Amino acid sequence: MTRIAHCACGLSSISVKGEPRLHAVCHCTNCKRRTGSAFGVSAYFLRSDVIETRGEQSVYAFHHADNYDEERHFCSTCGTTLCWHSSVRPHLIGIAAGCFPDDSFGMPTISATSSKKLPWVELPSSCRLVER
Repeated sequence: MTRIAHCACGLSSISVKGEPRLHAVCHCTNCKRRTGSAFGVSAYFLRSDVIETRGEQSVYAFHHADNYDEERHFCSTCGTTLCWHSSVRPHLIGIAAGCFPDDSFGMPTISATSSKKLPWVELPSSCRLVER
């Protein structure tokens, strides 16, 4: 199965094959700032599952306060963050789950950095709670 995630303006995309290795909601400050929301929802694929990227994308690379490196790839036109990868899991690429056109992943199975979850956010009991 091929899946394509698009940015808000539709000019940038990333295509991947297969199923995600992880499907998570994350409550860390980094994800909150990346999304401008209460959490981020991500689908993680093997980097080798990437088929192609299209459109002009910019990269924001930084050294995280938790002592790892991260690169975020975002559409140069609309600014939507499409994907990222970090030195913590170099074999994986995170893709913003909301950039895929449907809800084919179902509910996230992991709730990461749950200690930073806002008190009004409620998740299904089936989510496995993990700290980074």
